[in-house]
Amino acid sequence: MLIVCLAALSSVLAGNQDPATSALEDTQIRRYEQKMQAMATTSAPSLETMSDPLVSFDRVMATTQPTTVEVILQHIPDPTQAEQVFSARLKTYSETVQRDYKAIFFGEASMDSPQPGAMAYIAEIRREKTFRLSLADAIRRALANNYQIHFEGYGPAVSTAQIVQAEAAFDMAFFLNANKAVRDHDTAVKYTWDQGDTTIFQTGVRKLMTSGATATLSYDFNRQYAVLPSQQRPLVYNPSWTENATAELRQPFLRNFGIDFNRAQINIRKNELKISQERFRRTVIDTLNNTETAYWNLVAARRNVVITAELVSQAERTLAQVKARQDYDAYQTLVANSEANVASREAEFIEVKNTVGNAEDALLNILNDPELTFPSDFEIIPTDVPTAIPVVRDRFHEVETALLHRPEIQEAKASVERARIQVGVAKNQALPKLDAVFRIALNGFQNSAQAAWDQMMNAEYQDTFVGMEFLWNFGERAERAGIRAATLAHSQAIFVMKKSIDDVITDCRTTLRNLVTRYEQIAPNVVATVASEDNLRSILEREERKSPEQLNTVLTAQTQLAQNRRALLQSLVNYNQAITNLERAKGTLLEYDNVVLSEIPRSGN
Repeated sequence: MLIVCLAALSSVLAGNQDPATSALEDTQIRRYEQKMQAMATTSAPSLETMSDPLVSFDRVMATTQPTTVEVILQHIPDPTQAEQVFSARLKTYSETVQRDYKAIFFGEASMDSPQPGAMAYIAEIRREKTFRLSLADAIRRALANNYQIHFEGYGPAVSTAQIVQAEAAFDMAFFLNANKAVRDHDTAVKYTWDQGDTTIFQTGVRKLMTSGATATLSYDFNRQYAVLPSQQRPLVYNPSWTENATAELRQPFLRNFGIDFNRAQINIRKNELKISQERFRRTVIDTLNNTETAYWNLVAARRNVVITAELVSQAERTLAQVKARQDYDAYQTLVANSEANVASREAEFIEVKNTVGNAEDALLNILNDPELTFPSDFEIIPTDVPTAIPVVRDRFHEVETALLHRPEIQEAKASVERARIQVGVAKNQALPKLDAVFRIALNGFQNSAQAAWDQMMNAEYQDTFVGMEFLWNFGERAERAGIRAATLAHSQAIFVMKKSIDDVITDCRTTLRNLVTRYEQIAPNVVATVASEDNLRSILEREERKSPEQLNTVLTAQTQLAQNRRALLQSLVNYNQAITNLERAKGTLLEYDNVVLSEIPRSGN
């Protein structure tokens, strides 16, 4: 149907799966599978695929056992098709009934009681500008312009940058320190003072290893000059030049030790990327579902306009006929009752028109399309017709698919893994600090920089240092509290995942049951609609004179037909929405609508 490439979603980065979490998930799925097998229910028989015959508005439509498509076209057309449908219906009536229904459909300019007709009422929702919108086009526009998708689309990009930020902790760092100090002050000793200057220069590189060790290579340069009193013993070198080349390795053995701890922040960020990706995918799925729901709501609202407009015109026709018999056998109470029916149906039609406007705005709000702005006064005409084709589903397979694809479950799994890593970090930080330090330095000390450099490079003087550093906090209150907080957060994440699994199973079973229910409601509503129309036609054809009782019977039959048409329309719309909702519950709505999430940026960005 549609292929859309969206930015901001990168490929899923799989983290280390907690064995306990995986076992918990497998156990829960296995328990559900055993429960399903224990029910020992036979599979439902396959539903026969319905044909989709081409129906012409120009020929006389069948009145006996019509197909569902024919009933949809004949009884619940879109306002743009109403005139053709009304003309086709007239051909199914006898000449005695055609006159009344011609006035009902197209109006009658009578001096006594002029009737606008259903087409005049339908024209009230028409605007000069029209926009024909297919469901596929609505989905494409929503995916390209929806604000929520744009907002959530930044999440994976931010998480990806945070992964790089965490990995950068292992990058080599270059450091440089330089300063010059000049001394000029008196001293407490007579005939002495402290004057001179010192220049210090230090540079090197430092790198953190995955084991937690820190390796440092540095070069130190120090020049000292002192102004000495005449009676003070002169220095060996003045000025003096000191140069040192040092290599140091600091390796922790308890706190901050190990690859798992030092890469913990990277793995945490990868799981946060997974969470962002699944949250973004859930946003896209919800947007698709909301778009299709809003689209079918607009379809229902527009087609209800035709049903209600015809009902108002029928009531007006009945009122005109009652008034025509007012001087014969129509009592004042019947006239008042007919007027009340007209007024109530006109009020109902006003509400129906308002529903159309609300449905259009709801769809526009989801699309956020700059071409379809709210201030623009145009009529949105949905071009897709509700389907009545049966969908064969297997209950266990649908639940199994949902457990594998629902974003909520994948997001919960990543949250559990993130919490597990944080427990390990907290436990590591609760350990005492025990670091081993090894340092070796080459030294040079001469009266010139070059001489000191040569002495250092020739390794004439060497320093070697080996040491251990230990630190332990009495009571370990902060450390123990950190472990407890991380453990509780991990347990909390596990329960969230378990609840997500249960919610997904319930959601999938419920939506599947609703899908079956909505489909099963279509056939009875088709039968009821056709039977109501046959009943009304039979009453109209048997009329010999339009007595008050007969007019009241016709009015009741017309009301029943309108109610059955609305019930059929609602069952069709509910069925189409249920199909989409089931794909949402399974987490496969993207594949169903042929939507592809990609890292490829859209053109123009």
